[in-house]
Amino acid sequence: MTRTLRNTLAMVGCGLLAAQLALAQSTTTTGQAKGQSTADASTQPVQMTTTTNAEANATAELDARKMREAIEKKAEKVPAQAKAKAETQIGASVDQVNKTAALDGDVTVATRLAGEFGTTPEALTAEKHALDVSWGQLMIAHTLVANTKTTMTVDQVVAMNKDGMGWGQIAAGLGLQLGSVVSSVNAEGRVAHGLDKADGHVAAMKGEGAKLGGGAGANAGLGVQAGKANVNAGAGLGLKINH
Repeated sequence: MTRTLRNTLAMVGCGLLAAQLALAQSTTTTGQAKGQSTADASTQPVQMTTTTNAEANATAELDARKMREAIEKKAEKVPAQAKAKAETQIGASVDQVNKTAALDGDVTVATRLAGEFGTTPEALTAEKHALDVSWGQLMIAHTLVANTKTTMTVDQVVAMNKDGMGWGQIAAGLGLQLGSVVSSVNAEGRVAHGLDKADGHVAAMKGEGAKLGGGAGANAGLGVQAGKANVNAGAGLGLKINH
């Protein structure tokens, strides 16, 4: 083999080696790019979900703040004496229910109230623990929520009470007649005490903010019963409620 032929073969071999190296590098770079693209794509749903949840929480907090401001403003129109008297009477009901729970046990009271509020004893007990409230407080919150026209939830009502708003102030701010509120709470208290059986119909309240309004008889499908509390506007308070 001549020197010229050997040189020619060596050059061809080097060219082939260089081409192979270039191809290998190109394949690696492409694989890395695809891997990065796949990784980026996989993180997008997580990022979008996190952003969506944050926006939803912010919206919920804003709505809750606006709702509270509206309730506080409306409650200011009701005489302080009326709210204070209602607060005292509602507070007495809370204390009585709590005493009954201490004597009869959580399971018994949970069973009685669950049938009234359309849930299970287990769910009601879990809610009580989650909200960190007494049976009396939970009963009041459910009774108010069952009667209000608003979209207020039990946890929102409890949160307002924990933040310093009295039950009377909350009820007045929801546009409920305080006399009917006290009567309704007392009626539900009888269920908690075991004096009346739960029938799945929360005692109705009256007022412009109540599901039944100022009258009765429109309770179909509302889960409230107009005649259960046997109340009239202002009964039990001896005061004129101005809205």
